[in-house]
Amino acid sequence: MKKNFKRIITLTFALMLLCACSICYGIGFNMDEICDSVVVVHSSNSVGTGFAISGNMIVTNHHVVDATTRYTIETRSGTLLEGRLIGSDEARDLSLVEVIGGNLPTIPMTTDIPPLGAQVFAVGSPQGLGFTVSSGILSTAEREVDGVTYIQTDAAINPGNSGGPLLNELGQVIGVNNMKVQDADRISLAIPMTSVVDFLRELNIEVNYADISDTDLEGMSGVIIQSSSIEGGTQESYEQYSNSLRNQYNDILKTIQNENKILLGGVIVIAVLCFILMLAMLSQKEKVKASERNLNKAIEALKKQSVQIKALSRMAAARQTESAEETPSAPPPAANVSSSFSEPRPVRRNPMSNSAKPSPRRIYKDQ
Repeated sequence: MKKNFKRIITLTFALMLLCACSICYGIGFNMDEICDSVVVVHSSNSVGTGFAISGNMIVTNHHVVDATTRYTIETRSGTLLEGRLIGSDEARDLSLVEVIGGNLPTIPMTTDIPPLGAQVFAVGSPQGLGFTVSSGILSTAEREVDGVTYIQTDAAINPGNSGGPLLNELGQVIGVNNMKVQDADRISLAIPMTSVVDFLRELNIEVNYADISDTDLEGMSGVIIQSSSIEGGTQESYEQYSNSLRNQYNDILKTIQNENKILLGGVIVIAVLCFILMLAMLSQKEKVKASERNLNKAIEALKKQSVQIKALSRMAAARQTESAEETPSAPPPAANVSSSFSEPRPVRRNPMSNSAKPSPRRIYKDQ
């Protein structure tokens, strides 16, 4: 029981601490009111985002409304309105659309850029999921891509966020979300509001600047651009930016060096394996050649033996034929003719003397 009581107290304390942290780090504006000024733009083959700069005009990207001149505008409440193109600038990738019969709440806007590292918010319809909010920080205020200057942030944006507002910590629009860098982790680009103001003035839209302390903004006509009370020194921003770039460069350099070491090690291992394989192949090739030479020698020896065997066979056959032809008939019986010559008697020699002398005859008389 005591253990459960301690767990309950610990959990309650953690929840209270979490609530306190969320209150301390909460945003300083009403995001629901901001989302009421954001709309989803449906064209013939794409879905994007826009925001109201007046009761019946919205700003979005040119590539969102490029396919046609009539659009369906969806508000946060689910109301569908018709939109008509007023003007478009392909170079800046900006378009102005009139919402027919619309009475949208105007979103606050400013041309002041907060310092680097300041928190920013992106509102849009990523992948058609309307009125989604993502947060990040301001990475740089002047990122030039293909001759166009953008605001770079790390707020997550996806297809469908195009044309949506990029907000500062006060809920003011500081840019129009435009695109993200492909094959990169959260590198998002937005068109600054200075370009939007130039675009609106080229379309003869009245643009007025007001101080943030002014309370009678509704009495002003045209599009109202407010000032910003977010403090941040320019020199400090550049120092932060240079330090950020230096750190990013060092990280990238270390990553490249590590990858090069791994790649070099892999190349060396592959080269050694290839060398060993080549030696094994050469040794096998030499063995095959030696086997072929031995086989050829054996075949030649067999051929010679075969020739000799054939020659011996022919010689044996010829000898048998000759012996059969030269065999004589049986001789006639010899006649009983006594020869007048007798065989000589052998001379007996005295073994004790060197010369051979005839032994004296002994004559025996009858007694």
